[in-house]
Amino acid sequence: MIPYFVLNQFNLGPITLYAWGLFVGLGFSAGYLLLLYSAKQKNLALEKVVGLALAIFLGGALGSKILPVALLPGGFFNNINLLFSQHSGSMFMGGLLGAILFVRGYIKLARLNFWEMVDLLVLPTALGIAIGRIGCILINDHQGAVTSLPWGILWPDGVLRHPVGVYEFLVGLALFGIFWWGKKGLLDRLENSGFLFLLFLMSCSVIRFLLDFTRESQGLLADPCWGIFSISQWVAVIIFVTSSALFIYKKKC
Repeated sequence: MIPYFVLNQFNLGPITLYAWGLFVGLGFSAGYLLLLYSAKQKNLALEKVVGLALAIFLGGALGSKILPVALLPGGFFNNINLLFSQHSGSMFMGGLLGAILFVRGYIKLARLNFWEMVDLLVLPTALGIAIGRIGCILINDHQGAVTSLPWGILWPDGVLRHPVGVYEFLVGLALFGIFWWGKKGLLDRLENSGFLFLLFLMSCSVIRFLLDFTRESQGLLADPCWGIFSISQWVAVIIFVTSSALFIYKKKC
């Protein structure tokens, strides 16, 4: 059993560092450095990589806020003032969609090879997710569903719940390890073709869909739902179906 804890901030003298933002920033920075290293191996121009990273940052930041704000009572335009408020929350699947759209737009403007560039983003993205999720573990903001498993977190209400943040950290770490190892073997033949990126999206969407069943489905900390699934699960379904269709299409071409 894991005891319940919350570590919202670190105080370094007069400087206050917020745990979630700190690790999201560290995750993005680590992913960016890995992207720079990978781009250097392929002799890509530095300015192209900087533009790509900026597109990911802007798309991810906007997407993660737009989706939860749009789901608030009254809709997006009536709540647009909450777009960058901490009270509106953030949604990872919205950030993923936003990042994909912004990257698509940037690559088109920069006249780069789309599939080659997105394959290059797989490892940096997985690494960034793993590090960023440490922040979720520290602030304990994801209320898990009730469980009897020995590694559950004992919440203040006396209920043992799934450690959702820990699961998501391990998923990011596992995806990074699998694709890192795979690139040196079988997956290496798929690089630059887009198949690596599509496999990554398919893996992320399936895992996220299943992990949402370990989250609390009711209460103030629960994710918004539509029917029997959460909004994140529906987004995961859309991403899986789209990436699977593209994977099949590309194999036939």
